Amino acid sequence: MAEKGEPLSERELEVLQCVVDGAGNKEIATALTISHNTVKVHLRNIFTKLDVTSRTEATTVALQQGLATLHGVVSTETLEADAPAKPIAETENGSPTSDLAVSDTETAVPSLLISPQLTTEPEVEQRSFLPRRIWGIGLVLIVVVAAVFIGYQAFGNTLTPTPTPEPFAESRITDDWLQSRPLPAARANMALVGNGLNLYLIGGETAVGVTNAVSIFNTSDLVWQEGAPKPTAVTEITGAELFGEIYIPGGKLADGQPTNIVEVYSPANDSWRATTPLPTGVSGGLVLSDGSFLYLFGGWDGQNYLADAYRFDPAASSWQILPSMDTARAFVTGGVVKGRLYVVGGYDGERPLNECAYFDPLPTGDNTNSLGSWHRCAPMLLPRAGAGASGLLNKLYVFGGGAFGEEPITYSESYNPDADQWSVVNTPPLSNMPNWANLGIANIEIKIYAVGGKRGAAVTDTTFIYQPLVYQTYIPIAPVEGSGP
Repeated sequence: MAEKGEPLSERELEVLQCVVDGAGNKEIATALTISHNTVKVHLRNIFTKLDVTSRTEATTVALQQGLATLHGVVSTETLEADAPAKPIAETENGSPTSDLAVSDTETAVPSLLISPQLTTEPEVEQRSFLPRRIWGIGLVLIVVVAAVFIGYQAFGNTLTPTPTPEPFAESRITDDWLQSRPLPAARANMALVGNGLNLYLIGGETAVGVTNAVSIFNTSDLVWQEGAPKPTAVTEITGAELFGEIYIPGGKLADGQPTNIVEVYSPANDSWRATTPLPTGVSGGLVLSDGSFLYLFGGWDGQNYLADAYRFDPAASSWQILPSMDTARAFVTGGVVKGRLYVVGGYDGERPLNECAYFDPLPTGDNTNSLGSWHRCAPMLLPRAGAGASGLLNKLYVFGGGAFGEEPITYSESYNPDADQWSVVNTPPLSNMPNWANLGIANIEIKIYAVGGKRGAAVTDTTFIYQPLVYQTYIPIAPVEGSGP
């Protein structure tokens, strides 16, 4: 956590220089080859360390402390360092320019001088004190106005945080599970997508009905804040990130009918846009991204459970029909592991399923025009509908899934594609409600976040974190001198 007065890191200095140069968040991300969210994290740290609240203040402090430079402006310290043997500068023709030295009475203007290259007067020595002061003040005013404009452009649509919450500390409840700050409100059947260090909780249902709310959790600061609401309120949705945006296809409207609307959220701009709708209205489908395309598998169209599979090409802004799944089902879950798109579990209208299949988007054999192919994998240990899943470090982790069934779901599972084998994973203590369905699952780095969902008929607000024991780091304790062999 950044602290006031702490020195800036090299990367933060680079970001600060970009701010002084007038770059917005997008330009900074492009110039430094980092994500928009990472830019925001650096800016927040810079503001904290410099004890400022805006780009304007950051620019002023940076120039005053020599942390950044402004093109066409140099500090007196820079001039003295560059020419220690020449305390009095000279023009190109060698004439002295002693009047260019800044006197002690000019401290009202930050220690800045107009670069000699900017002068057009043939005799600098004849300049009076007043023109130099006007030039200096004018330049500072230009810098301030420009910084205000840039700050407005960059932060005009920034997220408005909720009132500062009480400090919160995550607590470990088992060897591999932690409990984090609860949701702002209990939620289920929503989309949960990770982007940068943030979790984006979109839509779903609350205790009072279908919502269009967007809640954003900063996993570093453990703070929830509200984002721009989704234009269309829907539940029974999933989502995925593609090229820095979060896609939410379809879903069930407040009137109970599926929709074909596809809306896209930009975390960088906290804004929504609509894109090409689905070929048909779908709710309860699984949305996945392989980094190049968006996929939608299964779902319910208001009358029938679907085996349909679609692929969205963002370049052409079009949906393509793919080979269908073997079984029509909705409320499936899955993830991407080693380039394969896994679809597991679900509900076929009669019972929860333990089916496992994966879609390989790569052409097979000599058929270079292939749209991809489906393959079977070992079934899960338990049938699960309404579960959540995430691919992490070459394994698929599946949590919860007690919808449409009476069998208790007392444990979760992980799938090893190399061995084609499922293994038991601990589930966090769930009191007297072992069935945990319609929850949100997403990973940030090597942690899997499991939020909200239903336990029985009750919608929950809990936030759990799963961290596989194999990926946890332990620091050995050095033996006390004189104890033991």
